[in-house]
Amino acid sequence: MKRTLSILVLLSAFGCGDGEENNTPTVPVDDPFEPSAAVLLREGTMVGSGHTVSGTVKVYDDGGQKIVVFDPFTSQNGPDLKVYLSTDEIASEYLNLGALKSTTGKQTYLVTGMPDFDEYKFVLIWCEQFSVLFGVAKLE
Repeated sequence: MKRTLSILVLLSAFGCGDGEENNTPTVPVDDPFEPSAAVLLREGTMVGSGHTVSGTVKVYDDGGQKIVVFDPFTSQNGPDLKVYLSTDEIASEYLNLGALKSTTGKQTYLVTGMPDFDEYKFVLIWCEQFSVLFGVAKLE
């Protein structure tokens, strides 16, 4: 029993690391979003959680569409990385905004639906395959 538990702990700790297969692209992205005509709703700073992640996250209203923008941004690589808009840091309740486009660069993600940003106040980089948090930004 102890051996099985030890193996599970090791897999959990290292399961969403830098393995070669299914990694996020590393070619820098430069999405063409111009914020000058949009309204800034919220912003936060991305902080790594056991992984190296950093950058700025901003949420804009662009003609009624809500857009999450990472700029600048960098993340440690891993398999199956997703961008979540969440109510907390553990993805209890979240909207999946899609796969992380790259480990670096200016990236935009369209928010579908009408989430209340007073409730959905976290942007997460989440390894969906292993349920591991890579990074988090609290939106203020």
